[in-house]
Amino acid sequence: MGRVIRTVVALVAVLGLNLTVAGPAAASPAGPEPVAAGARTGDGVGTQASARSVRCAQPARAAGWTGENLVVAVAVALAESWCTAGAQNRNGPTAGCPNGSLDRGGWQINNCYHAWVSDACAYELYCNARAAHDIWGWSGWTAWATYTNGSYRNYLAEAREGVGNPGGGVYGTVNTGGDALNVRSGPGTSYAVVGTVAHGATVQIICQTRGTRVWSDVYQYWTDIWDKIGDGGYVSDGFVHTGSSGTVAPNC
Repeated sequence: MGRVIRTVVALVAVLGLNLTVAGPAAASPAGPEPVAAGARTGDGVGTQASARSVRCAQPARAAGWTGENLVVAVAVALAESWCTAGAQNRNGPTAGCPNGSLDRGGWQINNCYHAWVSDACAYELYCNARAAHDIWGWSGWTAWATYTNGSYRNYLAEAREGVGNPGGGVYGTVNTGGDALNVRSGPGTSYAVVGTVAHGATVQIICQTRGTRVWSDVYQYWTDIWDKIGDGGYVSDGFVHTGSSGTVAPNC
């Protein structure tokens, strides 16, 4: 199986086809997958530690990338999907996937060539990163067309800033369905409300701790994780989209 896929990859390289692989590893080494439609080529890319680059650096580091490869991993994910956990790109029929396929998640993992990766994993940024790291271990960076076509280079400066972000925190997006989210003085509903954060706002998560168990009607699960955000207050993680239902930042 691996020999066949490596042969296909070699043929793709010879023919110069614009194909990509992204996301968690499959049961066999990375196969060819089309570039994500949402992948960007550098327009509007800044050189500061953007929320998306910091958000991407955390799971990439946790997956096992280090040094310059960590920077490249973040740049590839930014080029593939802007490191968006729920990103999707539908592909037409290919030789290996005659019924078409779907690229999923931050590193755009294909559901045909990497069918062993569940949707639950593919759309969870940390799981996606771990499997993408496996693919990289098998195939190197040439498994991603955004690497082979060079478009990832447009994101290297941004990725480097995200990896080197001195704040050490991760970022999340407040998702309440519309209402403002209460910010409390401590990790629980018994603590005083000291402010609010608007739905859709980006918050820096300095650290996380356990507190009052809260039901998230947005994500439909209970969580006792509380996020200490940039202003020093605490918000329930059940209303902050981080790409994971677990902890993504250091303990407070």
